[in-house]
Amino acid sequence: MDESQLNESQRLAIYRIQRKVLERAIRGDGLVSSMELLCREIEQNLKEDRALCSILLLDGQRLKHCAAPSLPQAYCEAIDGVIIGEGVGSCGTALFRQEQVVVTDIATDPLWQDFKALAKENGLGACWSTPIIASDGTVLASFAIYYPGPCAPSRLHFYLIEAFSALALLVIDHYRLAEQQARLTAALGKINARLTAVMQVIPDVAIVLDQSGCYIDFSGDTFELITPPDTLWGQSIENLFEPELAKQVMRVARETLATGEMQIFEYEVMTEGERRVFEGRTAIVDGFYSDGRDDAYVLWMAREVTTRKVAEEKAARLALFDALTGLPNRRHAEEQLEHLLEEVNRGYASGAVMFLDLNDFKRINDSLGHQQGDLLLQQVARRLEDQTRRSEMIARLGGDEFIVLLREPLTGKNALAESAAAAARRILDCFNAPLENQGHGYSVSVSVGIALAEKPGLKTEDLLRNADAAMYEAKRIGGSRFAFFEESLQREADRRLDLERRMVQAIRNMHFVTYFQPQLTPGGAVFGAEALLRWFDPEEGAIPPDAFIPIAERAGLIYQLQDIVFEQSCQVLAELREKDRLPPAFRLAINISPLQLQNSELTERLDFFLAKYDLTADRFTLEITENLLMGQQQESFQQMQALRQRGFRFAIDDFGTGYSSLAYLHRLDVDQVKIDKSFIRELGETAAGEAIVDSVTALSKSLNLEVIAEGVETELQARILHEKSLSGLQGFLYARPMHSAALMDYLGQSPQKQAST
Repeated sequence: MDESQLNESQRLAIYRIQRKVLERAIRGDGLVSSMELLCREIEQNLKEDRALCSILLLDGQRLKHCAAPSLPQAYCEAIDGVIIGEGVGSCGTALFRQEQVVVTDIATDPLWQDFKALAKENGLGACWSTPIIASDGTVLASFAIYYPGPCAPSRLHFYLIEAFSALALLVIDHYRLAEQQARLTAALGKINARLTAVMQVIPDVAIVLDQSGCYIDFSGDTFELITPPDTLWGQSIENLFEPELAKQVMRVARETLATGEMQIFEYEVMTEGERRVFEGRTAIVDGFYSDGRDDAYVLWMAREVTTRKVAEEKAARLALFDALTGLPNRRHAEEQLEHLLEEVNRGYASGAVMFLDLNDFKRINDSLGHQQGDLLLQQVARRLEDQTRRSEMIARLGGDEFIVLLREPLTGKNALAESAAAAARRILDCFNAPLENQGHGYSVSVSVGIALAEKPGLKTEDLLRNADAAMYEAKRIGGSRFAFFEESLQREADRRLDLERRMVQAIRNMHFVTYFQPQLTPGGAVFGAEALLRWFDPEEGAIPPDAFIPIAERAGLIYQLQDIVFEQSCQVLAELREKDRLPPAFRLAINISPLQLQNSELTERLDFFLAKYDLTADRFTLEITENLLMGQQQESFQQMQALRQRGFRFAIDDFGTGYSSLAYLHRLDVDQVKIDKSFIRELGETAAGEAIVDSVTALSKSLNLEVIAEGVETELQARILHEKSLSGLQGFLYARPMHSAALMDYLGQSPQKQAST
């Protein structure tokens, strides 16, 4: 196949990819960036085939990962560094043979004998690899296309492989030339010329850098050089310093070249575990070489100032830190609180002040003596530090009084109060164990007052006064607890803590029950049900899930609740099977929280219950939110893959309420989309509701995804939805959530139960 046989769309697509990749390479974004762009563009061009692309460099006789933006990270790490040879998969064999290798079925091809398990674990079924060979015969890299299942290339595929392999060769050669030029530039450092400017100053060491940050020359006391002088020639700042310091030095160097003015800056380096501080001064050097070149270079004068810096820091620490505990003192805390309130006033953040006072510490201090009391205060400070997170600052105001500053991203008042309450509970809990002093244990507790900084206009002194008042309220009502300055927040905090305690007892007494809401096809046939957890408290009655699920997640009880839901769901399916009322394709949908999906034990727990009740995973759909998938962590992805391999299906619950972008839908590894009830509620009332349903339905159908509308409550909504060719309907119009016995009766009715009944 040649170019004349391509249609206009195919030619334009290839030209567009070539142009974008070459532009990035010419711009100098780096080889990896250019190759990743090439892979993504090819994958987009072959998205209907679900192709995945990979570029591997040849480093000696080993494969070296370069670009594979869509392949699983675990797979890329596993093959990185593998020695090429016959039978080393498609890429290792292609590079060894120096010829194209096409494997249409990894599971059966002998070239993948040692790697087929790895490929299967990562969902790879076919791999075509082409070696990239330079004009001088040097084997540089491999270009590979993977597919999730067995797949053979067409004539078009062969043409694309040839075209894009040639493009990859062009880009890699471009970067090879750039590396050769860099080496030539480094060779300039061997010239023995000395800058006349060096003779006019008395530095500890003088270094000359070119515009790219490479060492060209140096003089002065080379003992002060961090790296031995004989290894510096041609080395780059980026290779010798930590990335952030290298950026700082290059920023100063560019400023020097741009302005022509001397720059002065301080920087730190670690040598053999010792911190050293240097003062750097820069100036432009012209005419460094005698061959007529007019390039400008940077003279960098480095002088060690560690002794002076340490003295300055000690002085500053005495002014800002408590001498006894080493914690920030009142002055430092008030400065940080002012900064926090500035962010609050600008709408950048929210926060809280927590005022801590040790209960009855004066008695302990008087009985032990002040010296031993100070030792206990130091232990208190260490415990508080251990409980302090990155977003928190602990300070000692004096005596036995401490404060904690809590900084949070801009959030609502209730969420901020919950974060502050969680921090207060951590602090209270850390004093459950007694403090040790001279072989004796002393029980110490604290009272905590909390004042929120969630709105503009607050002042430092007001916030501290409010937190202090709340602390005295905590002492008044018994000590060893926390109190908010606002009564309403305190009531809500007490309510959440009470719910958490009662939830532990409710789990033990089996007060949690799983209800089931049937799901019907547009024709009225029941094809499944959603499992919904209900809490029936003997005193309060029904407690809604949105009240107890967040608390369960925070307290680590969500895993026990999940066991209850899944076991009761398995019991229902087993009983339906025993009574011959289980439809062939009937599935139960179960909600999975982000915490559960990140827990490595989820798969084991589900396997346990399936085995216990002799059920298969294809009887279940696991519902997750689109927010979870958009920020999916590696643990979540691996867990999803493991569950899918067992036969579990996945659905996106409440679709449209998270990122609300249809553009993400094709990326999500799911089987089903549930349109949120907020959009269904607008059907017949606004044009927007129906437009959203149409958009989600059309795109989902094109991606072979099932679409279910939840929250159907009116006949009007049902009539509109019946025209949309949905997969299923769910809502009060058809059936309310019901206990297991009612579900038995419901399924015992006609399998073609009409939606109007």
